Amino acid sequence: MIRLLELYPDHLNLNGDRGNLTVLQRRLEWAAVDVESFTHRPAQPLPATAPDFVLLGHGSAAAWRQIYSDLTRIAPVLQNWLDDSTQLLAVSSGFAALHGLISCLPTEVQRVARVSNFVIAADGEQKVVGYKNTDLDLPDFLRSGNLIGTVLHGPVFAKNEDLTESVIEKVLERSSRQTLIQSTRKPDVSDYAKKARELAIELASE
Repeated sequence: MIRLLELYPDHLNLNGDRGNLTVLQRRLEWAAVDVESFTHRPAQPLPATAPDFVLLGHGSAAAWRQIYSDLTRIAPVLQNWLDDSTQLLAVSSGFAALHGLISCLPTEVQRVARVSNFVIAADGEQKVVGYKNTDLDLPDFLRSGNLIGTVLHGPVFAKNEDLTESVIEKVLERSSRQTLIQSTRKPDVSDYAKKARELAIELASE
């Protein structure tokens, strides 16, 4: 059983970030992998069993005023999960909020002039594309151990199959599953993802 956890779903879906979890769950289900999704809301206890994947999305300033104290409360547990083998995707303000709470990140994030356009970022030798709309001085895309931080909306998993499959591979390794990653592909969905990716790359190159 693969366990997926979404943090603060009522507050952090400003730019459709929940779609990342949907993409991940559907691809696992297409591979005949059992998936269970959980949510965490302020003041609730975290699951006793560490999940395989955690999503921390993007929200408004008003939303963060309601949830940031709870994030600081659960941050030590998130750190322990990351140090083990849980993967965590943090998007935009969610990425920024982890600064000062997670050991691999700096303590502060500066503000800069807002950038709003499609961009192409690097994930090792792979390209990651998405829409950047932020005034936060953060990397477009970062991997640090089991943490993935990005300011790219879209959601980022929908346009970047290589990225999504690398996450799935780690999820399956964590659970000792041997399911072939190739079985997660659906021709029609892959075609849509390819076309969206090509359009994003074209817009980013203008």
